[in-house]
Amino acid sequence: MKAPALACVAAALLLAACATPAPTGKPGQAGPEPPALGLFSPIKVPDGHAPALQLAARGVQIFRCEPAGAGFEWRFRQPEAELFDAQGQPAGRHGASFSFEHRDGSRLLGTVVAHQAAAAADTLPWLLLTARSFGQGALAGVSYVQRVNTRGGMPPAGCSAGQANRLLRVDFSADFVFYRPRG
Repeated sequence: MKAPALACVAAALLLAACATPAPTGKPGQAGPEPPALGLFSPIKVPDGHAPALQLAARGVQIFRCEPAGAGFEWRFRQPEAELFDAQGQPAGRHGASFSFEHRDGSRLLGTVVAHQAAAAADTLPWLLLTARSFGQGALAGVSYVQRVNTRGGMPPAGCSAGQANRLLRVDFSADFVFYRPRG
């Protein structure tokens, strides 16, 4: 190929690359679609943020039977869950204090800022978390996380004095959508 033709091909490839939107997830992949929420959903992510990564969680929510008023109730302690990517491969862990750790070493801590009731009483509510990220990798720069598509995870209505201080592990699954600021 002659130099002018090669230059034209190179210029065309450069222009095509500039016209292609930058991926928000892993290199070479487009970001996930945000979940479908109602117009007035309290867990909507503020404008100016885009989904960067979605991971599926499978694990347990841990509760402890503790005194409450004149009786006892199951009180939330922490989650223990494995996180999986879109291909079903292990991607990390979700644990205490709404922590997330990706297999690449990046991690974040979340704080609940809003919730939305789930469709069933035995199902965890959907959440919006603000996040502080640490390290380089898939979770770097993440500022919001949504917990959506929850299944299970809620304890029975109550516990008794005979169950005091016992731990209860309730199976759950959910999707976590991680957001970064646009631009």
